[in-house]
Amino acid sequence: PCLLRRPPLKMVLGRPAVNALCIAAVGLSVLAVTLSAFSLSENMLSRSVRVGAERFRLNNLAPQPGSTHRKKRLGRGYSAGQGGSCGRGMRGQNSRSGGGVRTGFEGGQTPLYRRLPKYPGRPMGPAHSYTRFGVIKLDHLNQMPDNSVVDFPALRSARVMTDTKENIHKVLVGEEELKAKGLTVRAHAVSDAARKAIEDNGGTVELIPIIKHFSYEKKEARKEPHPRSKKAKELAAKK
Repeated sequence: PCLLRRPPLKMVLGRPAVNALCIAAVGLSVLAVTLSAFSLSENMLSRSVRVGAERFRLNNLAPQPGSTHRKKRLGRGYSAGQGGSCGRGMRGQNSRSGGGVRTGFEGGQTPLYRRLPKYPGRPMGPAHSYTRFGVIKLDHLNQMPDNSVVDFPALRSARVMTDTKENIHKVLVGEEELKAKGLTVRAHAVSDAARKAIEDNGGTVELIPIIKHFSYEKKEARKEPHPRSKKAKELAAKK
């Protein structure tokens, strides 16, 4: 009765039993609200990650509460908020089913990828390609002994260079001048300045043919011709 109708202050103060009853009822209501809030928060935590779990597992992983939303249902009546035109408007190409334009289309004007300048050495399409070489500099050749045969496996075994992603290599001019004498340099390509520096120091350049999937190991393993090859037959005839 004290919760439904507030009695006068004098009556409440004059009745200690009723006053104690009202205080107890208010305390019970506060306790019930607290317990319901605690059970709700515990339920939300148990849905996201189990409290006290040792580590994340597949059976206790879930999105955090409020982070996910259901998919918006379109075209289900105007009372839903996105009925009829579904938020696309009533006219235009983008309002149609399957409408829209391809990526990069700018309405007919020259698009950005055609307005930009094209640079040589940077392919822009499937018809353009360029050869990527691993670089051997004259600085590396300076660390090799004079009158030696130098190629990429020799530089790698001498720990002058490390492995490269490219299987073919090109000799270029470095920061230092070539000081090694009488080198026989074997590479797939050589710049004009590097060739001049090698030949001025009494060296020679041997070009290795560029083939697809080239490998130094396979080339070294095939020093002797195949037994049924034409070259092997010629050697056998000479013997």
